[in-house]
Amino acid sequence: MIRKFIRNILGENHTKNNEKLARVNLGIILLMFLVSGIMLFFLPEQIPILHNGATEYPIPTTLGVWLFPIIALVINISFIKQNRLSKMNSIIFAVLLVAMTAFYISFI
Repeated sequence: MIRKFIRNILGENHTKNNEKLARVNLGIILLMFLVSGIMLFFLPEQIPILHNGATEYPIPTTLGVWLFPIIALVINISFIKQNRLSKMNSIIFAVLLVAMTAFYISFI
């Protein structure tokens, strides 16, 4: 199922390396969604997503918790469409997963 989905997205740019990198990135993004779903139950009703000095701009947790994974998914799909998959993308997604988890844990 995942292989067929990736082949449909990659189209003629489908190679073994691109498929492997796309799988790794999608796996990391799925972990992001999983962590976000779990953390949703433990976070306060609003989380500050942006601050300007002493001023904080809180947003509802149900919206804020899904921002990181959705943005990562959109970026990954755009990398796939542009044939710009690389190991560096996977490393950046993994760092983003760790940063996202640390950000959520800081509110508990």
